[in-house]
Amino acid sequence: MINKPDINLLKKELPDVQIVQEIGAGGFKVVYKALIHGKPEALKLIQIPEDPNDEGVKEENRKRIFREIGILKKCESPYLVKLGSVELTDLLLGGLGYVMYSEEYLPGASLRRLLQSGYKPAFHELRSLAIALFNAVIELTARQYIHRDIKPDNLIKTGMDDRPFVLLDFGIAFQIGGSNLTRDTLRVPGTLHYIAPEMLEAGFRQNLDYRADLYSIGLTLYEYASGINPYAFRGDAAFNTLYRIKTTTPEPLFSKRPDLPQDFCRLVDDLMKKVPALRPANIGMMIKKMEAMA
Repeated sequence: MINKPDINLLKKELPDVQIVQEIGAGGFKVVYKALIHGKPEALKLIQIPEDPNDEGVKEENRKRIFREIGILKKCESPYLVKLGSVELTDLLLGGLGYVMYSEEYLPGASLRRLLQSGYKPAFHELRSLAIALFNAVIELTARQYIHRDIKPDNLIKTGMDDRPFVLLDFGIAFQIGGSNLTRDTLRVPGTLHYIAPEMLEAGFRQNLDYRADLYSIGLTLYEYASGINPYAFRGDAAFNTLYRIKTTTPEPLFSKRPDLPQDFCRLVDDLMKKVPALRPANIGMMIKKMEAMA
């Protein structure tokens, strides 16, 4: 994280909160496991990026945080992370400004950590992940939101029967019909290797819908099953990656995991179609198909 806060200053500022350990960091954000009122929660500190030449940058980024919290307050799906007990609060540490709030603390590990360990999920786990993600997108779509950043880093395998996988991080979620928080319309939000191809088209926001999240679900399932992201090549330039996203079709998942049901592999492949109209779009039907697979 850029300008990570001094942990001793943080503890002094929050005498009633016991900081247990850092559990995540990146960009302008750091997350701690903390005991709040005796219960573990994920305490998030975010430094608001500023531009001395553009006052609007700070306000844009504050609005993103408010939007993320607003989404979590509205959504009820068990497959989406819940807010914690700490309301959004401004905090000054070492002369730098942060905003702070908490989410529930989820046991388990991110899919990214599992992939890095060489973990190979069985079919029943992949089916469970797919069903969880489809249900999460149903909830978001009903509320006119698109996550735009579904990837292994933002998914926790919890070990809980009723919530086996939980989706995190709504920092770049897009509200259909809402105000545009990206002032630089040439900048494509998202994580390079998981961007849906349609998001690389000029004026993509006018036609963006939940099928962009379905693409990212397909890519996440493909990577979790095979251990391979077909667009991530070590040391490759971003331009080359973007070109592959737009033009290259990944090898069929069944060629990487012939132990998996062919119907499952075909569905994952279809979710990664370049053209949104060619992707399966009936989420309820896909859930039924998943549940029927042996």
